[in-house]
Amino acid sequence: SDTPAKAGGTSDIPGSDGETDTSQGEGGVPPAAPPIPPPPTHCCGTGCPSCVWVGYVEELLERYRDGGAQALAAVEEHVEDENIKMILKMEIRLRMGKD
Repeated sequence: SDTPAKAGGTSDIPGSDGETDTSQGEGGVPPAAPPIPPPPTHCCGTGCPSCVWVGYVEELLERYRDGGAQALAAVEEHVEDENIKMILKMEIRLRMGKD
């Protein structure tokens, strides 16, 4: 280029301040995803509308915005009780509009 860089390494290209807008962490490495929330251990078992398991499903769906596939996989991997697992999978499918 015929135009030398300004002092401090900035460019005189309009709108360019030498900064890049990336979602990478320190050293150019993308920031690590937050850990998967652990399944709750304090469910009262009465079927209350504010069940901790429903909150768990909401956390998973908020974290994974892919139509529910990763949330379903997380439930399959991290929930031990087969009955709870079935209910959570049904809840995920209902919330994502799947049959």
